[in-house]
Amino acid sequence: MKRIAALLLSLILLATALPALGDGVYAGENTLLRSLTHNCPNTGIMLPESFNPYQTTYLLTVADWVTRPTFTPTAYDPNAVITVNGQYVRSGQTSQVISLTDEPQTVTIRVQNGSESTTYTIFLQRRPSEKRTRVSAGFISRIYQKGTTMRIDADLVTLKYAGEDYGSGNYSTYTNATRDSYDYAVAPNCIFYYGTKANCYRANNINDFMRNYQLYNSTLYTLIYIEDEIVAVFPYGADY
Repeated sequence: MKRIAALLLSLILLATALPALGDGVYAGENTLLRSLTHNCPNTGIMLPESFNPYQTTYLLTVADWVTRPTFTPTAYDPNAVITVNGQYVRSGQTSQVISLTDEPQTVTIRVQNGSESTTYTIFLQRRPSEKRTRVSAGFISRIYQKGTTMRIDADLVTLKYAGEDYGSGNYSTYTNATRDSYDYAVAPNCIFYYGTKANCYRANNINDFMRNYQLYNSTLYTLIYIEDEIVAVFPYGADY
C-alpha cells in the first residue's frame, strides 16, 4: 500500500513539474492538436473513431456522393501554426475544401511551433458506389442549375428511426448538431411535393416546386435518391 501511495505521489510531482507554456499548455503539447473534426458526420466513418492527440494516423471514408469535405483542427497552443495540405488554417477554423476523386488520397495536417512540429495524416477515400435507394432529410438551402443539370444543396440532418432502418420503421426523429452542405443532382423525372406532412401538393415540375417549397414554415424535406441522383422530394414527417 505504501509503495502504491509513493508511486501516485511521484506521478503527481512529475505532472506538476512539467514546464507550462501558458493557458494550461505543457511542454510536449505545443505541437499537438487538442481536437480534429470533419464536416461529414452523417456519412464519414473515421478509424480510430475518437481523435487522440498522440495518434497521428487516421482513415476517413465518406459516401461516394460527398464532394466537399473539410477539417477543423484545434491546437493546444494558440501560437502554433497549422497547415492543411500546405495551406494555413487558423486554430479552430474550417480548412479549405479537399477536392475528392475516386482514388484514395492523403490529407496532411502539420502543427508547427518554432523548430518543432507534429504531422497528422488522414487517409481519405470514398466508399464504393451502391445502386440502391437511400433516404435522407435536410433543410434545402438552394436549388440551382449547373450546366444542364438541376441540383439541390441541402443541410442534412441525422435521422433516427424507430426501427433498425427506414424499411422497418418509418417513425423518426432528427437532430442537426452542425451545418453540413451536401449537393445532389436531381434526376430528370424527379417527383416533387411541397406543403406539410399532413397536407402536401404535388408540384408540376421543379420550377413549380421552387416557387412553393419555402412557403410552409419549413424547408426541411425528405430526399430519396438512387446512387447520386435525387428521385423524390417531399416534406419531412415523422410518420412517413
